[in-house]
Amino acid sequence: MNLLLDEYSDNPIIDELVFRPPKTQRIVSVRACSVMFRKPFIEVEMEDGEVFHRHFARPSFAESWAEACVILETVTRIRLISEFRFDAVKDRDRLVEEVLARRGECIAESNLMFDEGMYAQFLLQYGEDCHNLPADAEHRIAAARQYLENPT
Repeated sequence: MNLLLDEYSDNPIIDELVFRPPKTQRIVSVRACSVMFRKPFIEVEMEDGEVFHRHFARPSFAESWAEACVILETVTRIRLISEFRFDAVKDRDRLVEEVLARRGECIAESNLMFDEGMYAQFLLQYGEDCHNLPADAEHRIAAARQYLENPT
């Protein structure tokens, strides 16, 4: 969810995946590399084949990547590729619970847009990368898309 990822944009890797305005195509994969003589970087592949790179400071890159992996695995279907070793997040279960709770808050907030008939804005809160959404959210997304395709 774009709204949820925006809330985690203090993580520099997540921040690079939050687009304003939101992209209409999905992110296929994010590959992370940390080699000895270059700055660590991520390579992002978009659905249309576009690829871009972002470089990061070395000291906190592994920690940021570990946290970003948990967040992205929890709420997106983006394929994550790690080409270096890193320590896992210390309390992964707690972070997953926090992300899911915040996702619930973001869904409730976006539902206000849906209820007001702001379907395009509502859909922008989700993006194309969402994964494992509650049935009610999936239903509202389908209804908003249908309304925008056939506004009667």
